[in-house]
Amino acid sequence: MGIKMKNFVHCRCLGIGIFCFLVVALSMPAHAKDSLLVIRAHGRDYEQTTAGLTNELEEDISVTEFVIGKKTTKGDIARKMRDVSPRIVVLMDNSAIILYRKYQKELPASAPVIPSVSLMAAFTELVIRGMKNAAGISYEVPIVTSIVNLRAILDMPTDKVGIVHREFFREFVSRNAAYCANENIDLVSYAIPDKGRIKSNLNKGLKFLKKNGVGAIWVPNDSNIVNNRLLGSVWIPFTRKYKKPVIVGVEILVNPKLDFGTFAVIPDNISLGIQAAEMILDAMDNNWQVETGMVASPRSVYKIINFRQAGHQFNISEENLQDVDKVLK
Repeated sequence: MGIKMKNFVHCRCLGIGIFCFLVVALSMPAHAKDSLLVIRAHGRDYEQTTAGLTNELEEDISVTEFVIGKKTTKGDIARKMRDVSPRIVVLMDNSAIILYRKYQKELPASAPVIPSVSLMAAFTELVIRGMKNAAGISYEVPIVTSIVNLRAILDMPTDKVGIVHREFFREFVSRNAAYCANENIDLVSYAIPDKGRIKSNLNKGLKFLKKNGVGAIWVPNDSNIVNNRLLGSVWIPFTRKYKKPVIVGVEILVNPKLDFGTFAVIPDNISLGIQAAEMILDAMDNNWQVETGMVASPRSVYKIINFRQAGHQFNISEENLQDVDKVLK
C-alpha cells in the first residue's frame, strides 16, 4: 500500500474515532446542578435580593422561586419541596420562615433535614430559633452603626438614644446596648409586655424616654408596636412634639409625607443576596450543613434621610449628605 493510501486510511480512522467520541459525549446526560428553592414574599425588595443571589449561583446551582401570599399553606410548601427536591432553601420574610417552620416540624424523624438560610425578616435570630440546620442574615443593622452614621450628619448630641420594645426582644436590645457602650453611647430602653395594653404601655415608654432626655429615638422593626394604628395614635403625635431624630429600619417610615422617621440605615438588597449566596456555597462545601442558629449581620448598608424633616428641624445642609445614599425631599 502506498504512502498516500496509508495516510488516507490513518486520517479516515482518526476522523471516525473523533466522530464516535463526540457522539458518545453528546449522548451522555449533562451534570445536573443542585437545586435551590427560594420561598419569598411578593415585592421589589425581594426580587432584587433574589437577583443578587441568582447571579452569584447560576453557574453552580439551579434556582427556583416560590412566591407566597396570605393563602399559602404549609401543604403548599410541602408540595413545592417535593417538586423541586432542593438541596437548600432560602427563606425571605417572616411569613416564609413561619410556613417553613410548620412544614419542618411535621416531618418524620427519619426525614433528611434540608438546610435553610433566612433573610429579609424582622429579628431573624429569634424567628429561626429552634429550627434545624438553619442559619440566616439579620435585617436589623446594629443600632451603633445607625447612630455613628447619624452623628456624621447631625450637629447635635446623640450620645443617649432611647428605644421602647417588647419583652420578647430584651436579649436583642441588651446585645445592642453593649455595642453602643463601646462607642460611648448610652442606650436607654423601656420594655413593655408582649401582650396586653400595647398602646397604653407604648405611651408610658415614650414618656420615660423623654423624661430621661434621650437625644434620638430608635424604632424597632416590630409590627406589634409599629403599625398604622399606633403610628397615627402614638408615635407620630409624640415625635412631632418631642422633635428629636427618629432612627428607623425600613424605608417607608422615612417617607417625607409621613413626617415620622428622620434617618434609616437598611441592608442593601443586592448585597444581601450575594452574602446569602456565599453562605449557600459554604454549605455546599460542608456537605449541605449550615451553622445552626448563626445569624450574620448585613455587610453592606443603604443610608436614607428624610431631608424635608431633617433640614427643617435639625438644620442639616445638603453639604453634610455626601455619604447618604438616598435623600428624600
